[in-house]
Amino acid sequence: MRLILVRHGRPDEDGAETPNDPPLNEDGWRQAQATARLLGSEGITRIVTSPLRRARETAEPLAKGLRLAIETIDLWAEADRGASRYRSTETLRADGGEAWSRFLANPIGYLGGDPASFRDGVLAALDATVAKEAPTARVAVFTHGLPINIVLAHALGLDSITRFLVGYGSVTRLRHFGDERYGVASVNETGHHRWTY
Repeated sequence: MRLILVRHGRPDEDGAETPNDPPLNEDGWRQAQATARLLGSEGITRIVTSPLRRARETAEPLAKGLRLAIETIDLWAEADRGASRYRSTETLRADGGEAWSRFLANPIGYLGGDPASFRDGVLAALDATVAKEAPTARVAVFTHGLPINIVLAHALGLDSITRFLVGYGSVTRLRHFGDERYGVASVNETGHHRWTY
């Protein structure tokens, strides 16, 4: 089966209404639309999202276009789900300093998660997503940067989390071979955004 991991579109980091679970901003909605155009003709059979608003909203244009239900799997959420305010990797990098150094040393811990249990949770979400899927299935999962990195590390047989920079609205493609084996077909596809600005 084919597994398509999509990082959510750019959220409104400065939104005051729900600072811990922000909606997409204008750029994020454009990225969601572009991703829907890219995937709309690829025979997607199922759409899965994280419970966080930025992931669900990114999935909505594709779900609407394909008339598919959106299924939520809780463990596809980001490690920051319990934080009081969302801060993107890009913002942390731009701010630099001690906070960025702490994030680089332990990104999951910095965001408030336990690295081992978070990794186990993401891999449980992966297992739940691919379980009993037909070899011809094409499943789009709308999630976050750290879960995508954990899945890539797992697929590549690495013990530590990988450090792939996955952009907003990016697409990462894997093949699942019906057992514990995965192949990585692409990482961080963003070309579909070039006409959205």
